[in-house]
Amino acid sequence: MIPGVKYEKVDEDGNLHITTSKGERRVIEVDNIILCAGQTPNNRLEEDAKGSGVEGKVYTIGGAYEAAELDAKRAIDMGTRLALKISDESVIPGKHTFKAPVGAEEKLIGFLNEFK
Repeated sequence: MIPGVKYEKVDEDGNLHITTSKGERRVIEVDNIILCAGQTPNNRLEEDAKGSGVEGKVYTIGGAYEAAELDAKRAIDMGTRLALKISDESVIPGKHTFKAPVGAEEKLIGFLNEFK
């Protein structure tokens, strides 16, 4: 994991171009890209991949896909399910939804929020 990364682009060969928090530019050769960063929806990499040689291999998950409470739990769930299904043709970028059943933590948060 590389903290504080700025995602620059995905090139025509499917390489991910990044800039580190120290200003170092790097190119990372990847097979698939699963983006899970931030607390606001942001699917720019997935959108930028459309019409390129990597379209269909860039996935936005977690808080970048949908920002809401308990993003880490959702991100881990989505990442795990996506990893298991990444070769499944039914997984369509931008149209995939992986949801776990509501867990005890989410039920408790919902219950406590009623008292705010």
